[in-house]
Amino acid sequence: MNNQVVSEYNEYLKLTGGDKTAAASLTLAAVTMEGRSEAPARPAMALTAAEAAERLRVSPWTIYRLARIGKLPSYRAGSALRFTVAEIERFEKESGAVAAKTTAPPFPGIFRHHG
Repeated sequence: MNNQVVSEYNEYLKLTGGDKTAAASLTLAAVTMEGRSEAPARPAMALTAAEAAERLRVSPWTIYRLARIGKLPSYRAGSALRFTVAEIERFEKESGAVAAKTTAPPFPGIFRHHG
């Protein structure tokens, strides 16, 4: 096997979090597009739906819904959806997402039992 193909596969393996199917699909796409001017740019960092959900503090189903309606761009790596960190950060800025700690005001005595 060509050393360049192996190194690309290993790079994609890291980007996809060890997903061998996704890494193989991305490697195949890169190899077949090699030398063409319309070759796709490699994503800097890919997140799974679960990782994106954790970062945005929402359910993975919300992530899938946002991807389906086009509000959160994604791409397929094998059969899985992947999200770039740049797109997640852009979505955070545009949606005005704020960390949970800063949005909830403290109510120290609200749950005390009075009696």
